[in-house]
Amino acid sequence: MIEKAQSVTAAGEPDGFVPPKAWRLETFPDGHTRLVISVPPGELQATHLTLLAALTAPLGLRYVQLTDRASGQLPAPQGRVAMGLTAARVRAAMESRQNLMWSDGRHQIWLRGELGETVILDELGLLYASPDDPAFRDALAGLGIPEATVPTMDKRDYVRVSFLAEADAEEASLWQDLNMLKWK
Repeated sequence: MIEKAQSVTAAGEPDGFVPPKAWRLETFPDGHTRLVISVPPGELQATHLTLLAALTAPLGLRYVQLTDRASGQLPAPQGRVAMGLTAARVRAAMESRQNLMWSDGRHQIWLRGELGETVILDELGLLYASPDDPAFRDALAGLGIPEATVPTMDKRDYVRVSFLAEADAEEASLWQDLNMLKWK
């Protein structure tokens, strides 16, 4: 599996950093909480899908495109949304586009449950679950992911993100299959 993102030296060479298997709690000044989850690339898909299962359907999906592989970084992120989706439909859409979902760093995927709970997969391969909820903690415990304050990909000085040509068609088909509407 190709890594969504890789920590590199200033010269662009891999520096040997492997994302750890851990989560940490973040609390914002307004009291909002979220879990920041880091896993090695080989565990990203299973962890993401397990967190998806903790959401209350129907689901909303927001696709935030940060980069167009052919033209480069976009001046502003471009969003697309689909609402009222079953968890099974979202899971099937993601599993049939593995390159795009878990190996390509052109986007973020935001999933929102009916109760307002969210799971975000960012371009660096980090997951965010909010709010801090027992359902998310139970899911992480079931995967053997411990709470720990450790270096994660978002704290690295230099990160190279993967852009896969084969994910271009997966991106277009995701938008079409889920009838995703443009959304800023």
